[in-house]
Amino acid sequence: MTQADFMKSAGSDAVPRIFSEADLRFTEPKDVLFQRLTPDGTLRGKDPALPPEVLRRMYEQLVFGRLFDEKATNLSTLREIGTYAPGKGQEACQIGPVDALERGDWYVPMYRDSAGMLAFGMPASKLLLYWGGDERGMQMPEGLNMLPLAVPVATQLPHAAGLAYAKRLLGENSVTYVVTGDGGTSKADFHEAMNFAGVYDLPVVFGVENNQWALSVKRNAQTASKTIAQKAVAYGFEGILVDGNDVIACYEATKYAVDKARRGGGPTLIEYSTYRMGPHTTAELVSNKLKAPDEVAEWEKRSPLTRFEKYLRSRGLVDDRIRDGVVEAAQSRMNEAIAEFRATPPADPTTIFDFTYSSPTPNLIAERSEVFGEGGAPQPAAPEPTVSGGKPGVNIRNAVNMALREGMKRDKNVVVFGEDVGKNGGVFQVTRGLLDEFGADRVFDTPLAELSIAGIFVGLSIGGLVPVAEFQFDNFSLPAFDQIFSHIARMRNRTRGRFAPRGVIRFPYGAGIRPPELHSESPEAHFAHTPGLKVVIPSTPYDAKGLLASALDEPDPIVFMEPKKLYDSPKTEVPEAEYRVPIGKAKMVREGTDVTLVSYGAMMVPTLQAAESLSSEKSVSAEVIDLRTVSPIDYPAVLGSVQKTGRLVVVHEAPRNVGIGAEVAATVAERALDYLKAPIRRVTGFDIPIPLARLEDNYIPNKDRVMKAALELVSY
Repeated sequence: MTQADFMKSAGSDAVPRIFSEADLRFTEPKDVLFQRLTPDGTLRGKDPALPPEVLRRMYEQLVFGRLFDEKATNLSTLREIGTYAPGKGQEACQIGPVDALERGDWYVPMYRDSAGMLAFGMPASKLLLYWGGDERGMQMPEGLNMLPLAVPVATQLPHAAGLAYAKRLLGENSVTYVVTGDGGTSKADFHEAMNFAGVYDLPVVFGVENNQWALSVKRNAQTASKTIAQKAVAYGFEGILVDGNDVIACYEATKYAVDKARRGGGPTLIEYSTYRMGPHTTAELVSNKLKAPDEVAEWEKRSPLTRFEKYLRSRGLVDDRIRDGVVEAAQSRMNEAIAEFRATPPADPTTIFDFTYSSPTPNLIAERSEVFGEGGAPQPAAPEPTVSGGKPGVNIRNAVNMALREGMKRDKNVVVFGEDVGKNGGVFQVTRGLLDEFGADRVFDTPLAELSIAGIFVGLSIGGLVPVAEFQFDNFSLPAFDQIFSHIARMRNRTRGRFAPRGVIRFPYGAGIRPPELHSESPEAHFAHTPGLKVVIPSTPYDAKGLLASALDEPDPIVFMEPKKLYDSPKTEVPEAEYRVPIGKAKMVREGTDVTLVSYGAMMVPTLQAAESLSSEKSVSAEVIDLRTVSPIDYPAVLGSVQKTGRLVVVHEAPRNVGIGAEVAATVAERALDYLKAPIRRVTGFDIPIPLARLEDNYIPNKDRVMKAALELVSY
């Protein structure tokens, strides 16, 4: 076909229908802008039918939001608080929407939403405390359904989608309202959250405070779309463009979307067209100087506070006396907040160790004691299970399936989700049969979007569920790392325990099955290096079932890595009765006296093969320890063995540089150097990308490499 053919209207000639913005049937954004108050305060359309007390409350909220912003900016300039993100000029598109929410609804703000957070119930002194550099400022008061503001741009959007899903599954008729800026709409988080919400028709409202600037980048450099609101159409739901400096329009549009969502009408995207009058933050002033003076002057005329006050004056609801009283009350409230902030004593420095995990790990206890002279005693390790026997011929994939099934029967709030986990049962068939047994609400496929899977995990957990997320392969976890690192691992700490995500992130890892490129990674060091996560890697079916059972009970988030090379073999007996293998506790697999071999996961196979050959061929007695958990590591087990043998070989498949082996070696060197009879050796993958199938075996540690290292130590 020629270009002319493509430009024809679809019809009998069977030419394609080309979609364009013309199909949205408007020429300029102003043609579809919803506005109720003109800049001079004149009401457009019918009376909003809001009681006078509601209108006065909105006015008070606008005045206080503006005052807080000015005071916080000044305090930041004076270095009494740290970097602050001003929201001057954006008060209407924050206060109108939160006032449209009802008791039981959830608000998920962004970092510039001070006015909205204050209107929703956040104490002003707490907000100052946060911007003043104190995590206690984001410890939300009990009963306040608001997530902490998110600093990484737009990352909060998937949280809102997950929260909305959780509340619907739990039978709560609540709506979640979440906000980002125009810059945030360029992020994958925005697109993946919108897509997920559309697919599952969730009761969530997405707000975009389009303030025309993302730091120094103008809105027209973020997207070529005439509006941001129209992006909703591609995700299967409605979009609305609103005058974001008109508090009544912001309220009414959001109320429409919230009420619709509550009735089961699904998501809505609302673009609030507004303007950032101040700088991006108080630490960055250059971008503000890039604004054209006439542009700033034009937006000054559209001030949300001025126009609303003019409207209220026309209604006889505000006069000079009332205005002065509102300003005086706001000043008094602000002064009290500042005084309370200034009077708040610094937190005890030892509390920095208190909120990373539900209880401090042995490492944290040791670190706290080293610096502060007090650490407390570690919690005693849970006992090893005593059950035995059971179902014969069980491999790791079956064992994980058994644990998931038992966990879902035991706790109705456990949900399994990810790519192809439903009817397909996962690419390795680990979730086979769960959909049929537990239904589509508790076992559901997601779009192909790992970042949002991890972000949804946050919302599901905070919403009251126990999420079990599956990534299809090891390297697919890396697109999700921002959510895992910034939110799943940190949420407990940054909210001082108010919100503490729990659940399990599962994925197969490692080489040995000849897959395509980037399907054979061992990324455990990335996760083990991230405070707030626990990282579990089983090597046997028995341990896989017991460790996953413990992970489902764990109050901390667990990264559960399954060695894909061992999915089918070995096959062993696995008890059908429930049992739990303790997380954070290593297992001595083989006793010995001459050398300690430490490994985990798939590398337990060549390690045990080497131990057997060392004994039978070289009369060397090797003690073998399976870490099972690589964060936190059971150092007493390793140190106890090294004190007995005097020699240590650490084996892992991941690259050597800054790997788990390096951490084990460093700790043994620090705590058991006097017991060592030879240098510590590491047998690992190389510091290269994993070769494809034809050369893969040259990369993976094998029995011979482990034996060679052990013999060198014995003869040292």
